[in-house]
Amino acid sequence: MAGLAFKTLGGEGEDLLLLHGFGADRLSWIGISPDLMTVARVHALDLPGHGDSAAVPVGDGGVPDLARTVRAALTSAGIGRVHLLGHSLGGAIAMQIAADEPERVSSLALIAPAGLGDGPDPGFVSALPGLSDFAEAEALLKRLVARPQLINKMTVQRLLGHLGRNGVREALRKIGSKLTAASEDLKALADGIGRSAMPRLLLWGSEDRINPINEPAAARFGGLLCRIDAAGHLPHVEAARQSTAALLPFYRDSGRG
Repeated sequence: MAGLAFKTLGGEGEDLLLLHGFGADRLSWIGISPDLMTVARVHALDLPGHGDSAAVPVGDGGVPDLARTVRAALTSAGIGRVHLLGHSLGGAIAMQIAADEPERVSSLALIAPAGLGDGPDPGFVSALPGLSDFAEAEALLKRLVARPQLINKMTVQRLLGHLGRNGVREALRKIGSKLTAASEDLKALADGIGRSAMPRLLLWGSEDRINPINEPAAARFGGLLCRIDAAGHLPHVEAARQSTAALLPFYRDSGRG
């Protein structure tokens, strides 16, 4: 089996892996990765069924299978302990890795992670793999953000082009089905991490309509919580400066630990 598309972006210091969300790819980190490279050696990958890993099998599509694939990619890259930064689906995968191999994870920073919100919205997750019409795709993607003008023609065309690749729709349907059915398992996973001493940070857009924060779950998870005003489900895209203002001191403090 060919490995995941894995790229070391640069920087010096401890290793930091970026895990993107459902339907996205590693380019979603482009707005904050340069700043992150000032405090860590930053890596990003495309999850199975996404981006340049479109042909990588997704297994049963569940978070545990995806986490095993990511752990294998880390091992193949010669990376041991690592800071994990995950968004949405990527946040759930980061939590699974932290639960499975806590000794491997230096810290956990999560952006609107599945398992700590009231979603992900099953309507969004089920609709995305079937998109083919430009207007429908544009309308769905605009639900991700507080400022719809951020969703431009190129963004929509790029998604539709990716969905047209062989096997991608089927892979995303499998992942999405497992993700929406795993709510209780992910909440239990988050609660377990909340009882640990692992450094952790939550970032959440105040106008997230895809996976709004669940306040009791976030309180049980503990750690630091940063709310990003006037941002939806993609605060690291919509509000890169505010996101890095929370992330950089977190990594500096975690590195000293």
